[in-house]
Formats: sequence, C-alpha cells, structure tokens
Amino acid sequence: MRQAAALALLATLTGCQQRAPLPHLRGIASIDFCADQMTLGLLPHEQIRAVSFETDSDASFSKPLAKGLPRLRPQLEDIVALRPAVVVRSYGGGAQLDRQLKAVGIRVVQIGFPQTLADVRSDVLRVGDELGADERAKRLVAGFDAELAVARRQPSGRGTALYVTPGDVTTGPGGLVAEVISVAGYRPYRTEPGWGTLPLEQMVHKAPDVVFRAFFDSARYQQDYWTSSRHPVVARASADALDVEVPGAWISCGNWLTGHAVAKLAAAKKEAP
Repeated sequence: MRQAAALALLATLTGCQQRAPLPHLRGIASIDFCADQMTLGLLPHEQIRAVSFETDSDASFSKPLAKGLPRLRPQLEDIVALRPAVVVRSYGGGAQLDRQLKAVGIRVVQIGFPQTLADVRSDVLRVGDELGADERAKRLVAGFDAELAVARRQPSGRGTALYVTPGDVTTGPGGLVAEVISVAGYRPYRTEPGWGTLPLEQMVHKAPDVVFRAFFDSARYQQDYWTSSRHPVVARASADALDVEVPGAWISCGNWLTGHAVAKLAAAKKEAP
C-alpha cells in the first residue's frame, strides 16, 4: 500500500511542481556512501531513519555504526514511502531528485566534494550546522585539526609517496589525496597533475619511497584485483619502499576521517633491517 501510494505521488512529480508537503515527515535518511559517513558520524541512531545500501561496503566505519538501521535506495518512490524530514546526499539519486523532494516538503542537505583539507573542514562544519549537529561537528573537526597539526611536525622532504588503489589508479599534484601526501611530509610520486594509471615504466627506473595504499580492504573492489597494482613490476619496485595501507573509508569522501589517513602516513616509519 505504501509503495503504491509512493508510486502515485511519483507520477505527479514529473514536472517537479510545488505541492502540499507530505504529512508525518520525521527523521533523517542518507542515500549514498558519503552521506552515510557524514550522517552516522554526526547524528545519534534515534534521529536516523535509514542509510543507503552502500553503507555495508564501508566495513571500517559506516557498517558497524549502522547496525539495526534500515537500508534505503536513492530512488524517489522509496524515499517518499519512508517519509524522512531530511535527506542527506552526495552523489546518490538522479539529477531531479533535489527538486522532487523539496516539492513534497523534504529538505535536502547536500554533501560537498572537498578538494583540499580546508574544504574538508568547512564542509563538515556546514553540514553539522544544517543537521543541527554543530557541536558534534566541531568536536570532529577539532580532532581532525589535531591530527593535521601532529603530521605537520614531521619533517618535509621525506621522499615520494605512490598512491595505489586496486583499480590501477594513482594521482599526482592537485586534489585531496595529493594534499594528504604533502601534509604527511612527502610529495606525490606521479609528477603529472590529476589522476592516471600507475607509471610502470617510471617505477622500473626509480622506485617510490612509500607505497600509500587505499581501498584494498573493501570487497566492493575485489573485481579490480587483477590490475597493474598487483603487477610484478610494482612488487619489485616497491619491495624496499615503506608500505602504508589505510581503509578506503578514510580517503573516499573528504571528511574528518581523512585526518586519520594523514596521521597514519605521517607516523609511519620504515623499520630498521
């Protein structure tokens, strides 16, 4: 019955026209991986109506916190059937979803796409304020700031760090991962700006000082395991490098968890032979 009613309402929202707000809206729902992290980190369970199905792929952070909460797909009919007062989203849902939800009185809180550590800080504070969780956001940002301060006390010029993922993707100067590497005292091994594939030929001639791995903890990326990240060239070139691995959840979305990645990379030291 609820699903039928939701579908009927969906049919009326094609043009996103303003309608009377839905009755009995309550609580908060998140509809994608990054929204789950922000919602679960900022709010108590009793305020959360549902999280996305993607939360179960975030084994290191969201999944443990989401125990007992319903899972929600980023589809208008499913959201309307749940009737949350607020939807938190990053990339989940279609291009029209914001207008469709607002047309029935559901408020949308949009997570940003931070490209710097300063962006991370401001986005957590903004979202915390919009969700009525400003004090919790300030505490998380204080911890984030403390981790960055400790990392910045490490000497710079510690060498190069090669960012490695199961999908054969790395990055050079510019962007959030590059700033994580920089604040930890290293410089990106890839010299070209932006994203690209692992530079195997370059690695044959000069190995990185650090291999900085992320996302190898997630079953979501198992299909990517037969790529250059497991190529014998990579193994040989990185045999003498310091190996630092972080959960993908720490680097995925640009929130306070990114501070954990900075701290771990900065604190890692090669053991004496």
